[in-house]
Amino acid sequence: MALKPGALDGIRIVSMAEQYPGPFCTMTLSDMGADVIQVERPGGDPSRFLPSFYEALNRNKRSVALDARESDQKAELLKLIAKADVFIEGFRPGKLAKLGLGYADLKDINPRLIYASVSGYGQTGPYIMRPAHDLTFQGLGGAVGERISGDVEGLPPAALLGDTMSALYTTIGILSALVARNRTGQGTYIDLAMNDAVLALQTSMIAADAAEDAALPQRDPGYDLYQTADGRWLTTSVAHEDAYWDQLCRDVGVEDGIGLTRPDRVARRAELVGKIAERIRRKPFAHWQTLFEASGQMWGPALKRGELADDPQLQTRKIFAEVVRQDGTQQRVIRQPIKFSAFDNAPLRPATRVGEHNGETFD
Repeated sequence: MALKPGALDGIRIVSMAEQYPGPFCTMTLSDMGADVIQVERPGGDPSRFLPSFYEALNRNKRSVALDARESDQKAELLKLIAKADVFIEGFRPGKLAKLGLGYADLKDINPRLIYASVSGYGQTGPYIMRPAHDLTFQGLGGAVGERISGDVEGLPPAALLGDTMSALYTTIGILSALVARNRTGQGTYIDLAMNDAVLALQTSMIAADAAEDAALPQRDPGYDLYQTADGRWLTTSVAHEDAYWDQLCRDVGVEDGIGLTRPDRVARRAELVGKIAERIRRKPFAHWQTLFEASGQMWGPALKRGELADDPQLQTRKIFAEVVRQDGTQQRVIRQPIKFSAFDNAPLRPATRVGEHNGETFD
């Protein structure tokens, strides 16, 4: 069966962004049909030393290796950018401008260009030259401080929120700029900070904190992780609903919790969490699975990443895919969660070798 076109067919992106946020952004756009030319330093993206990590983020792209400090190679780069719709970079502020590759330089050769800079702290402010990775941005953005208690003290969070959220916000910015360009004919500059992205992710929680509002889901004792008798973990996610809370109390046998309003149970959170945990530890996972399914409870298993491919919901959604590497072996990848009825959105090609597309004609 012939493939449908991608939603972004005909859009060309030139990217000099390395490591995680830029490649995650361009992976998303390439899965939707954009032609992504990854411009790498001669030795390649530094993340290539982690092959599986690099491959996961760089499918569907073409690789050109060049040194923009060399005049002849810079000229080749400018030819690519002159024909591009989008240019993405992830260097420290001012680095590319010193090479004559800042937005002020490139918009002169391509007024329709959308130029996106993804950096740790953005292009303004006292921290912009600080080096950092994801965990630091989570700390400054308020995503870690709330976790420093109990069993999670000192444990880095599993999700790379700074990397992934800055990538997704950059993607949103680029798509918005493409829509605006269709209306105005003009390109624009996008300044995206990883630190800002972590903060933006917590909009509702920060607003609730400022209002001293107890309505955050995490403050309800029905919203937590619990361990079963056979050592497995499950989640219950009663965020505020009294009916689901009462049913949870009936399910686990915490009768004195039935009828408590949300303010009352938030005030007694530690006590109630302890009681629920003690009851759930009495029985194995299968018991709670059967009971919670029958009662219509808000619950789920706390799966480890190695268990995800066996989950029937994810299997039905066909979110896992296989691409064939250049050596003939298969690599499991995750499809984009966006499903179009009119367009394809699937990984097609594996990550390429450094500079594999040097010398190609990019019309």
